[in-house]
Amino acid sequence: MNLIGILCAQRGDLGSALEWIGKAVGVDSQNAAYRFNFGKILLQLGRTREACGALERAASLDPGYTEAHNELGLALGEAGSFEAAEAAFRKALSLEPDYWAAHNNLGLLLHRVGRDEEAGLSLRRALEIEPRSPGTLGNLGMVLRAQRRGAEAVDAYRAALVLTPQDPALLTNLGNALADLSRREEAVACFRDAVAAAPDHANAYYNWGLLYLRSDQFQSASEKFRAALTIDPHLGEAEIGLASALLDLGRIDEAIEAGRRALLLRPQDMDAHSRLLFTLLHSAEIRPRQVLEEHREWARRHAARFSSGSARHANSPEPERRLRVGYVSGDFRRHSVAQFFEPVLAQHDRGGFEIFCYYNHSRSDETTERLRRSADHWCEIAPLGDDEVADRVRADQIDILVDLSGHTKFNRLLVFAREPAPVQAAWLGYAATTGLASIKYRISDAIADAPEGETPASEMLLRLPDGFLCYQPVPEAPRVSEPPASIAGHVTFGSFNSLAKLNPGVIRLWQRILDAVPKSRLLIKSQPVADPDTRAACVARLVAHGMAPDRLDLEAGTPTLAEHLATYSRVDIALDPFPYNGTTTSCEALWMGVPVVTLAGDRHAGRVGASLLTRIGLEDMIAHTPDRYLATAVALARDLAQLAALRAGMRDRIAVSPLMDVDKFTRNLEQAYRSAWRRRCENAAPASRT
Repeated sequence: MNLIGILCAQRGDLGSALEWIGKAVGVDSQNAAYRFNFGKILLQLGRTREACGALERAASLDPGYTEAHNELGLALGEAGSFEAAEAAFRKALSLEPDYWAAHNNLGLLLHRVGRDEEAGLSLRRALEIEPRSPGTLGNLGMVLRAQRRGAEAVDAYRAALVLTPQDPALLTNLGNALADLSRREEAVACFRDAVAAAPDHANAYYNWGLLYLRSDQFQSASEKFRAALTIDPHLGEAEIGLASALLDLGRIDEAIEAGRRALLLRPQDMDAHSRLLFTLLHSAEIRPRQVLEEHREWARRHAARFSSGSARHANSPEPERRLRVGYVSGDFRRHSVAQFFEPVLAQHDRGGFEIFCYYNHSRSDETTERLRRSADHWCEIAPLGDDEVADRVRADQIDILVDLSGHTKFNRLLVFAREPAPVQAAWLGYAATTGLASIKYRISDAIADAPEGETPASEMLLRLPDGFLCYQPVPEAPRVSEPPASIAGHVTFGSFNSLAKLNPGVIRLWQRILDAVPKSRLLIKSQPVADPDTRAACVARLVAHGMAPDRLDLEAGTPTLAEHLATYSRVDIALDPFPYNGTTTSCEALWMGVPVVTLAGDRHAGRVGASLLTRIGLEDMIAHTPDRYLATAVALARDLAQLAALRAGMRDRIAVSPLMDVDKFTRNLEQAYRSAWRRRCENAAPASRT
């Protein structure tokens, strides 16, 4: 019966194999080999828990049964019992030190738990015993990639391909390793070879798409992700990639649909869910109340299990003492968040506040170093788990913990879900609610979140009196130029925002503006249009929604920030998109003398432009209806004298405005922190007092 079962397994008939071997076990329950075969089939069928029981029994019946210990290690690893799995593999190796498969399996397990140095040693030992194992060579390449030893990973994959030249998985992994080294053309060749060898290898298309996505080749990326999904409609990571590419192409409705499909396939993927929430902010069809409910659903799905709802903190509830404030961000580098945060960090009153920065990114640059020097305490949290970061925050006795990321990349919202600080707030880096009940406050102002039309949010609002942003121009900004209309003989409108913000409603309204201003042009500057396919897709989308192609100028990114800002010398009037306004782009346009016309919407993301323009006294540039937006832009375009006067005086206007009064802004922010802390002290339970 056991032999019949083995023959069935060899034919791929696992159901019959299990039935026959089960009968053998019933006849001789003390036979370790029968138990081993039974457990092995169970593991192949995905019945992991039963497989563990059968294999444990086989190993106990015959403690010297090396294969049983090895197979038990595999089953325990599948069950998530990593320590027990490691013990099983090591038992097998103690019985047979040259058992190369056990060395290989132990290496994979160690990689899985993040012990890559040990994993590499195990895999190299397996290769000493069996040097012609392409699988082990491929596994070594995977571990070397994880260690960021890209050149060695390439060598490992190439050695494996010598043994199996047409293996699509190895070709794909080699492509990924080459991509790590920025050897893009070689990587593309590998992906192309992989799909030539196996046209139904969805993973090759997915990784090919990922390479294009990371290279801002969004149109090509979307095509590869679609090809992967045609082969495997259940490949969740390809749906995630497609959603991201579509967002960056500005195809918002399609991006939302792809994001929702991704969540059906991977309902516990927190990052994919956050990406969907960020995408929703770009849609004029998604109402503010729905945005709030979608963010709350993220919190219920991913964060609720970490919050007790009544976290206890040992922080002394003295209302006027020096407070410890912690800022959490993955953007303490050359990034728009850092540009707004840096002046505040330097200006904080160190007598009343002790500042901690928790940095969630592995990359550092000159901005990172400046911020590090300005902070009282600096902690690199990217390598740490959420529990470890929360423990560190508690150990630092942070009173007020401030999230600067929201649902953007490199966030640590699950740290906030653990409530490591008694007061938690969100500010600056995300234009909507977080959805987390554990973040009690969101910092805004009375324009971005007007009391009479308050954006629904899970947090209470702390409205700063002079705006929620403080702008610091970069020192390399060139001087303000003369209005380009005075030289070109026509007015040029411009937008330097991401393509994601250019939804159909925006495009149609901008076309109406061009129609109303003869000979006028629209300059769109965005890095992705450097790619010819993405550029063609962008133009096609603009034209499909009514834009005249002969009135368009598309400009790619520039190598330096100074060159980027200098491009404003070609723009007379900046048009703010909606419902997701610009922030950094608007500040840059204004600093370069270019007036910005904005449409004040019904949510925070759509009222940032109104907040900025109010701070510098340009309320006339704020429209409250699309028709008024059109009339404001057209009137400004027809008054070249006013354009010239605005341009000439813009920097002086901004320099003396609340938008650049860093001292006043920081005092306002600190007062908001102090008010929140006093409220906490008033409500502190007696048991928490020290």
